[in-house]
Amino acid sequence: MSARSNDFSRLKTSKATKVAITNPFFLPGGEPGVLLVHGFLTAPDEMRPLGEYLAAAGMTVSGIRLRGHGTCPEDLARARWQNWVEDVRAGLAGLRRHCARVSLAGLSLGGVLALTTAAQETVERVVALSVPDAVLMRRRLMPLVRFIRWLPFMPKIGSDVRDPVARRAHTTYTRIPLRAVAELYPLTREMEAALPHVTAPTLLVRARKDRIVPASAAARIVAQLGGPSHLATVPRGGHTVVVDYGRDFVFEVTTKWLKGEIT
Repeated sequence: MSARSNDFSRLKTSKATKVAITNPFFLPGGEPGVLLVHGFLTAPDEMRPLGEYLAAAGMTVSGIRLRGHGTCPEDLARARWQNWVEDVRAGLAGLRRHCARVSLAGLSLGGVLALTTAAQETVERVVALSVPDAVLMRRRLMPLVRFIRWLPFMPKIGSDVRDPVARRAHTTYTRIPLRAVAELYPLTREMEAALPHVTAPTLLVRARKDRIVPASAAARIVAQLGGPSHLATVPRGGHTVVVDYGRDFVFEVTTKWLKGEIT
């Protein structure tokens, strides 16, 4: 892996830099084109190191920004799950102007959206990283929604990024809008209904030490997919596998999957 892909110290913490790194990005290259979709509360820069690695391998890469992300929590509170699906479909349409063959890769919320969209759009391959499902949402997050009338925002406490350098550079909201949390459950239900219709080869990646999404979620998703799949486990690092310890492994297995070198 190139030094640039692995150097999180270059992501400054100044206001000007934060604005820059929350923007979508496009890295021109060859086939296939890969659409990268970031996670909940975060921004496109989360996926950029993976994008740079894929671009160095000759692919065209587009990193989108989901509605309400990379700006302020108040914007996220106004977003609905259908907006995020629209953002992914628009990103694919834009990428198809450059590439005949396109694939999807998403982290957490982005992985949910990648799987949901793959059931509706023709894509070559899918990579779903640290993906939750509706069972997890119902058990862990939906109980919080009852407090939305009295507590529209709650503080984000802690991080599942174990690499301290990557954790400091990781762009994420520090306040969680409960209205946005409420959107996660119907979206994961939509994903589950879509899984039997996902026929594109799908790579699922999970971290053994993920404190947010347990291994059982990946197993449930694999069991419902309508096409071939492969499950890879990252031995180190936490939920945000594209920036944490073990990211080298994630970059390599993702690249090989998108090139069709893993079946």
